[in-house]
Amino acid sequence: MVKEAEFATLTLDYQGRLLLPKHIRQSLGVKPGSRLVALVEGGRLILEPWEKVEAELWAEVADIEESLTEELLEKRGGVGEL
Repeated sequence: MVKEAEFATLTLDYQGRLLLPKHIRQSLGVKPGSRLVALVEGGRLILEPWEKVEAELWAEVADIEESLTEELLEKRGGVGEL
């Protein structure tokens, strides 16, 4: 199955900035002041809205039941070892 993709050619200005065309901003659901996460993977620049990345990170740790702090303290032998 072929994914439908948004396409635009962007030009980097002399200060290193990119202007995202309106249809790309709308596709990402971003507005002026929105935070984006930039990831370079396999020679590609990937931009994702921060809120999406944050939600994915919280979903990854949501099922952790034990305290990570307590686990770290146990591995290090108590508070005095930090």
